[in-house]
Amino acid sequence: MPSFDLTKEPWLPVICLDGRLEEVSLTSLFHRAHEIRHVIGQTPPMTAALHRLVLALACRVYQPLDSNSWTELWRNERLPTQQLDDYLLKHPGRFDVFDKQRPFFQCPAVATVAASSAAKLVPYRSTGNNTTLFDHTTSRDEIMLAPAEAARWLVTLQAYDPGGLKSPYTKEKSSQAAPANWFGMVLVEGSNLKETLLLNLMPYDPDGEQPRNTFPKDRPVWEADPPAPEPDKRHPLGWTDLLTWPSRRVWLAHRQVGDQTVVDRVVITPGTRLEAAPEDNEWMAAYRRPEVRKGQKSAAAAGWYPIRLRDLRGVWRHSRELFLAPELSEERRRQRPATLDHVARMVGRKVISDDAVYTLRVFGQQLDSKSTVVHQVLEEAVAAPVALLKAAHQVAGRIIGHSIELADQVGSALNQMEREYRAELHGSPAAPSLELAYWPSLAVPFDRFLWDLAKALEADQSPTKATREWADDVRRIAEDAAKRWAESSPRQGRNLEVAGACYGRFVGLLGHHVNAYHGFIARYVA
Repeated sequence: MPSFDLTKEPWLPVICLDGRLEEVSLTSLFHRAHEIRHVIGQTPPMTAALHRLVLALACRVYQPLDSNSWTELWRNERLPTQQLDDYLLKHPGRFDVFDKQRPFFQCPAVATVAASSAAKLVPYRSTGNNTTLFDHTTSRDEIMLAPAEAARWLVTLQAYDPGGLKSPYTKEKSSQAAPANWFGMVLVEGSNLKETLLLNLMPYDPDGEQPRNTFPKDRPVWEADPPAPEPDKRHPLGWTDLLTWPSRRVWLAHRQVGDQTVVDRVVITPGTRLEAAPEDNEWMAAYRRPEVRKGQKSAAAAGWYPIRLRDLRGVWRHSRELFLAPELSEERRRQRPATLDHVARMVGRKVISDDAVYTLRVFGQQLDSKSTVVHQVLEEAVAAPVALLKAAHQVAGRIIGHSIELADQVGSALNQMEREYRAELHGSPAAPSLELAYWPSLAVPFDRFLWDLAKALEADQSPTKATREWADDVRRIAEDAAKRWAESSPRQGRNLEVAGACYGRFVGLLGHHVNAYHGFIARYVA
């Protein structure tokens, strides 16, 4: 029988600190984590899924029961190797993709179902009625995946496969979209992979039910027996169970081509449906409650909504939800990733420096309204000065909130200018949407604003300089977008007259919003 053991064979794509791109085994990844910059997948969902898998393994190997044991790991130059080696000895063969009895992340019982092309594993491949824009694969093309590539897509599929109809084992065809589709996965990234793993590795103690809703029976998928072939539904046993959730029953069919083993066919059937509220179980996501509406008793009545990536507007607009603790005076309306609560505790204990700045990488996948087709995959990043994670800076939330509101109001004013122009000319064509010229340009200035705000608050200084520079950046970017829009309008007759009038009203509204912003900020810096 062929073998492809993920603990021994290179399959994880990484970028080293010197810039080299390599593929490494799971064992090498942990042994060399201090020399690796980060894991990088072929797509953002693959990058996210591989990190979740590696994090689940780190939880089981190191099991930092409390802040003291985590601190010891953090202060070591490299991750301990003996604990990893001991763990793998206790679970031999559990990471072999082609093991006959326990193939990694698979269900050998579904091997009796008619297999499809291996293209089913790869989202951008066109198979059957699942057409894609750029792929030109036809039903006659034979897709053969190397074991390393098949393993990467297998892990990605379990985390990000869309819902809809799948090949049934017996009768059940319907499947729930895999869990990671419903939120933007937040990864705290350090200067190397060792730091990144630990920054996302909260204290893990199933017997002590840490993190919350993790119980003594918690285990990752490779420690469990292969699942029954029929789909089921249940609550997660804990954090590593959720990180390796078996959303599909899969079988990788392989054969020999010369001296190489290839995966050319695959069986994918419905798997385990998740019966749990994300905000009570998923700790690498941020959540918010909407504003309390008239007639509602509390924000709690509106429920939680996970922060998700949107095209153009940028994840930085959710900075309050992403890394600020709830303000003591307000009803709980936001919940940052629990991993950042852990980082904040380490800052409070002086294990992590107050002036450290990490990166929050956020990964997401957008599905259609029926959750069956992938519309787009997204990855964004926002700077996270750890000084803002501390609960002591309650004013930070209000300042950041008004700063984001300024960007929203100015963006709305730009859209209003364009709508008025179209309305007055009865639908006459105008320049392309202003959103593309405005929103993406704000990401870098907002990162700088957060960093300047953190430095000012940490030094007990006025944040006025940071807020004024942010307002200037918003004004400049909006004015540039509006000027280009006005100049691109037809330079004749009524078109030019209407464009000038709409532009003039926008400039007045822009000044009003900026002045109002400075007035709001003055309340907190007096």
